[in-house]
Amino acid sequence: MGLMAGNAVLLKVAAATIKVGEAIERIVRAGELPDGLFHHVVGSGGRVSQAFFDNGIDKLFFTGSVPTGKQLMAQAAKTLTPLSLELGGKDPMIVLPDADLERATNGAAWAGYQNAGQSCGGVERIYVHESVYEPFVELLAKKTRAMRHGPDRAFDVDMGAMTTEDQLATVKRQVDAAVAAGAKVVAQSSPTQPEAGGYFYPATLVTDVNHDMELMREETFGPVLPVMKFKSIEEAIQLANDSSMALTSSVWTRDLARGQEIARTLQSGVTTINDHLYTHGQSETPWGGWKESGIGRTHSALGLDEMTQPKLVNWDLVPARRNIWWFPFDKEAYDTMLAALRLAFPRSPGGFLRDVTLVSRVMLRKMFSPWRVE
Repeated sequence: MGLMAGNAVLLKVAAATIKVGEAIERIVRAGELPDGLFHHVVGSGGRVSQAFFDNGIDKLFFTGSVPTGKQLMAQAAKTLTPLSLELGGKDPMIVLPDADLERATNGAAWAGYQNAGQSCGGVERIYVHESVYEPFVELLAKKTRAMRHGPDRAFDVDMGAMTTEDQLATVKRQVDAAVAAGAKVVAQSSPTQPEAGGYFYPATLVTDVNHDMELMREETFGPVLPVMKFKSIEEAIQLANDSSMALTSSVWTRDLARGQEIARTLQSGVTTINDHLYTHGQSETPWGGWKESGIGRTHSALGLDEMTQPKLVNWDLVPARRNIWWFPFDKEAYDTMLAALRLAFPRSPGGFLRDVTLVSRVMLRKMFSPWRVE
């Protein structure tokens, strides 16, 4: 959208995903744009971002972690460089008693485990009504065990590896701490090659969790689905909103009107009903969150506006010599402006005619006659 809005773009991807940047570079190059409109920059994140600010970029768009986003915001403050931040998510999924559990468990598995859980908008915590909690967990456990993780050689796996060793360590730490505090791992995916190296972590379903656990409060960014039960809709909404992040959420129910009603109470930039995450692939819908999930929006008309600098150019259509609120001031001008306001909300036909007469007479005389200075 930066290019669509007429800007030159400098792209820097994460150090661990340089190949992604190269793929984007090839795609842009295929568009045969004029030289200099797009550059793919490779280097240290801190050094490159500081160079951006030092050289007077017009705006910074960043997708990444909350701590890094805060650091960039502090850097941008020194030069008052505007920025848009799409940061972390701790995205809740609410399952109501009337939900289609087959679809809900399929959706939870996909939005929680896809890309090895490395999606800021994927499901990170699930709240299920107590009346359907047991069948939901049983069904999701079967599907979790049926998942296959490992190196993809012939489209024979469902889930690949974590991207970095540090992120793998984060996922392990959160799950291990939750288990030590009483949580239970009820199902995990199966490796296709147990001896394979790499940063693989199994798709993992966890129960008996609570909001005292880091697993339910901090972004996991891995293939882990913790599940809690709730008694009332009010409790589910309170639990879903009990987070410093507010990127996405979802409600699962056969009652669309009820789902929409709940959606309006959830603190998130995107709420989907009977689905999750997919709107990030819809260029016509806005993407972004609030709280610590970021500032600004990408995609849609709102995202295009983020790539522009609003400017107003205005001119008077009436060739008057001066406006009635210009100098010199007098009571007649004041009374005339009050009469003009009353024309929008007349109290009586007589009052309307009186105000029209006053406004017409005084405005014509004051606006089209010269300012007589003794």
